Amino acid sequence: QVHPDPQAMKAFQPETFVRPVLAEVPALVAATWSDQGLHTRGSFEGFKQSSATEKWLYTHGQPKWSTFYGDEAFEYQQAFFDHFLKGVDNGMDSRSAVRLEVRETLDEYEVRFEDEWPLARTEYQELYLDGSSGELSATTQLDETSVVEYDPLSGSATFTVTFDEDTELTGNMKLRLWVSTTEGSDMDLFVGVHKLDLDGDEVHFYAKTGYTRGPVAMGWLRVSERALDEDRSTPWQPVLSHDNPLPLAAGEIVPVDIEILPSSTLFRAGESLQLTVQGADLFEHPALAHAYSRDINTGMHAIHTGGEFDSHLLVPQIPR
Repeated sequence: QVHPDPQAMKAFQPETFVRPVLAEVPALVAATWSDQGLHTRGSFEGFKQSSATEKWLYTHGQPKWSTFYGDEAFEYQQAFFDHFLKGVDNGMDSRSAVRLEVRETLDEYEVRFEDEWPLARTEYQELYLDGSSGELSATTQLDETSVVEYDPLSGSATFTVTFDEDTELTGNMKLRLWVSTTEGSDMDLFVGVHKLDLDGDEVHFYAKTGYTRGPVAMGWLRVSERALDEDRSTPWQPVLSHDNPLPLAAGEIVPVDIEILPSSTLFRAGESLQLTVQGADLFEHPALAHAYSRDINTGMHAIHTGGEFDSHLLVPQIPR
């Protein structure tokens, strides 16, 4: 409650009161791959940053309300509340910390249990962009430089890699790009990671508000806000400082690191990952798209690859 007495409010110190209390409160966090751009980041960061010593993460890629009221999630909730509110000895405190849902198609997925998030055995793999071929290379960065241009108001740039064995990607991805624009002092970048089946057709997943044509994962960045919080950033998850705007000059080439929201997806041998970079939101439906100004993007956008330009997608590969 908010106390109306100003003197009483001055005596209230959140750092000395709230945090110790929250550290003792158990948490059951529902975190979803299917609300990218809405609830995904907040739910995963809430779990990671929680100081609770007893906490569980229930991930899913299905519609949020049917999941929340479904039998499995209801059983988790009942066990959690029975244990911590009623003192029922039902084994809740011995459950694995993470219920992991690994998607394969819109409605096909595998559930398994893990002890931490992100997964400790993750092997991060660089997939280097090749502007001349439109490929992602898992071997090494090309020596020769190349540039791919696109119209940010109507076009995009795509890069693709085909997996030669079953490959699970679970966790945050990061996209490092070297970019420039022919006009203006800023750029809006929207990034999508897509799954293509054996025939090259996109496999869609649930996205926010029940949309059923979503990508594997997505991210976005306004280039003038590219300055990082070095203390909070990790090699696989950049965190922006938002305290040092860095406008561009036309033709200036700058590096950017773009956080791609958490996801978990299995790619079968022969299936492909396609990376899309464009100037507009991936969601074409106006009720789903982010609010952004089309005035930011002018001229032609360029992505620079090879040589000194280490443009790459960092993916979280899980050994099976």
